[in-house]
Amino acid sequence: LLGAVNPLRAVISGENMGLPITDEVARGLELSFGSTHTVNPISSKMGFCDDWDSDDWGDDVTEDLQKDKANLACLDDIMNDIENNFRGDPWKDFPQLGHFLKDRVDWDTDFPMISILRDQCKTPATSGSGDNTDNKSGSQSESCEMISNIGPRDAQSGALWKTFSNTWQEEEDPLGIKHDQLDESFWSTPVRNILNHTWDRPHIKHVIMSYGVDVPTEVGYVYRKKEKVSVETPTTSAGDGNKKSSKDDTTDKKKKYDGIPKLEKVIWEEADGKLTEELLISVKGKSLADAMLKKKVKKIPLHGGDGKGTLLHSGDGTIPYVSLSWAHTWLLHATRAMMHSDPIGGGHNKKQQKNPLDSIKVTHRPKGGNEWISGAPPPKKKGEDEDTSEADDDTGTSHPHGTKYKPLMVKYHNVGTSRTTGMDYSTSLIEAIGVEHKETTRNYDILAAVFADVLKNMHDDFPELV
Repeated sequence: LLGAVNPLRAVISGENMGLPITDEVARGLELSFGSTHTVNPISSKMGFCDDWDSDDWGDDVTEDLQKDKANLACLDDIMNDIENNFRGDPWKDFPQLGHFLKDRVDWDTDFPMISILRDQCKTPATSGSGDNTDNKSGSQSESCEMISNIGPRDAQSGALWKTFSNTWQEEEDPLGIKHDQLDESFWSTPVRNILNHTWDRPHIKHVIMSYGVDVPTEVGYVYRKKEKVSVETPTTSAGDGNKKSSKDDTTDKKKKYDGIPKLEKVIWEEADGKLTEELLISVKGKSLADAMLKKKVKKIPLHGGDGKGTLLHSGDGTIPYVSLSWAHTWLLHATRAMMHSDPIGGGHNKKQQKNPLDSIKVTHRPKGGNEWISGAPPPKKKGEDEDTSEADDDTGTSHPHGTKYKPLMVKYHNVGTSRTTGMDYSTSLIEAIGVEHKETTRNYDILAAVFADVLKNMHDDFPELV
């Protein structure tokens, strides 16, 4: 829904994704795919309009305003209504909606989405026979680390590619070309740019969204470039000492390219929203087999400490949770539509206004269970996440059809009424704990939950066929 960061890594530094090829070869393939831009991260802040204040709607509603945001009220105003019409904690059963609407979580809330560390070691330039006693023939140097942080909006605008292109000089400038592709395909075109806004609920009668969570997922990267900056020092050489030979020219031409950007660290989100970092091991000089089977170092909590992040879950192993969970905002589609259709009249009548969260029904199915229970699942007990004694405690990845695994699932359901046709429409959202990205389409329990909704909708929509 809001993209992913892993495709950026595949283009910037390469990733074989389990294929029997090197990261460099995989990168060459990714660079040739113009479609990679369609999964670039999108900032969650693009879904808000803080300059649109519901308190000023009265005399300021214009035709352009009515057309804005696909005829939906702003999420900002929904948040105000929730907070003003609920005593206690309104987000208790809807933590992710609270993170989006109240806390405004984004890709870079807990850490920079991508960081570039540039180690610039200033060393004195060598000279023929000059007096360089203070620096002991260049043995001393001054180190300076420069940090550039890249966020989701930099990925949207293409500034990300310009930053990497300017930092790492590569032959034929592939990342500069990637920037130009983005500009030509999405920004400099009369077709609506899909990368500068978040996705709203599709205009169809029934929407069912299901995905796995709490699987380790890549959410950020740190790149490092080590470079030396020569400092000119006075020389006593004479004659043609400043002239370069043809051999020196050839050496300079070889040195002007930096090669592929070097990935130093990967940031992961783990189950229950814990954040870890993984320092990659260099595989330079190893064989292809060694490179493919390289052993990863142990992950450690991000920045030390307990590694606790803002979000309560991680993604599905491919797409981060901040992206998948944007679907929670679709549960407010009906409320947003009614508020926007008549902002002056009943749609915004404070006396009749109800908490928008009241229209969302929450149920859960316990791990290993068969029946859906009303309400959100109880919070985990201390140490429960370390319990691995159950025989069927598996994400489904080792069982091709997920037949031995009944995950804990949480379901959010909302029914709205079309303001134009009066027809009811529904939105269902199912989160399955511990199910990996590829397994969501073949895990029996997820399929059963989805098709139960499909059959019920068919029963209600076509009573003459029953």
